[in-house]
Amino acid sequence: MEEELLQISLILLNENHTIKPFNCGDNDLNEFLFEKAKLYTKELLATTFILENSTQTVAYYSIFNDSLKVEEEDFISKSALKRFLKVLVSQPKRHLKSFPALKIGRLGIDEKFKGKGLGRLIVNNLISETLELNQRQGCKLITVDAYRESLVFYERLNFEYLTENDKEDETRQMYFDLSTLV
Repeated sequence: MEEELLQISLILLNENHTIKPFNCGDNDLNEFLFEKAKLYTKELLATTFILENSTQTVAYYSIFNDSLKVEEEDFISKSALKRFLKVLVSQPKRHLKSFPALKIGRLGIDEKFKGKGLGRLIVNNLISETLELNQRQGCKLITVDAYRESLVFYERLNFEYLTENDKEDETRQMYFDLSTLV
């Protein structure tokens, strides 16, 4: 298994790429890779990267531009919104209610490779690349609508919940503030 991890290639998905076998145990994530990822790429809706070895797809992730809209109804009170904005931006910019972001649309690791640190590596690499891109364009946050099963994973990577209003939902809005690293 260790040798298989050393022989992984990172590929930008295009419509001519043959996707190798993959099963992360989640039908939605599997279906996106095999049935929608190429279409999303073609229509400029998302960019998908594949990590594969000689026999299979080990992992994949899809990203796209996003904007985190902060609205009063997302918070318990107006003062809670103000506290959130105070943490997120400096005083002169608190009137902003929308922040440029990169969204992790999908992230899947094949069942055979789970628990090997690939998810952490992918997200940390995304954070580094986004910080590098910030030399040419602005991006404040990395966002994700995390499945309930993935919440602890994102918490460990220092993602925070946008609101408590989605506590009972299947997915929760989470964000990572890139300015904490600058």
